[in-house]
Amino acid sequence: MTARSLTILGFWVLAVVLVAVTVAGRTDRLGLVSPGEILNVLRARMPVRLAIVLGWAWLGWHFLAR
Repeated sequence: MTARSLTILGFWVLAVVLVAVTVAGRTDRLGLVSPGEILNVLRARMPVRLAIVLGWAWLGWHFLAR
């Protein structure tokens, strides 16, 4: 397995975990807060907004620049 495919697999795992947490947060069974609500609270701060923009730029550069 190459490093690139391992990285992509890691992002897929993170995406699946994010979907699972989102579903669990929306059903209110476990008392979890959905990721959207967490992002709404975090986006109120400027450093977090900058980190989100830089994270999206990094992902775009690494996955779309090839």
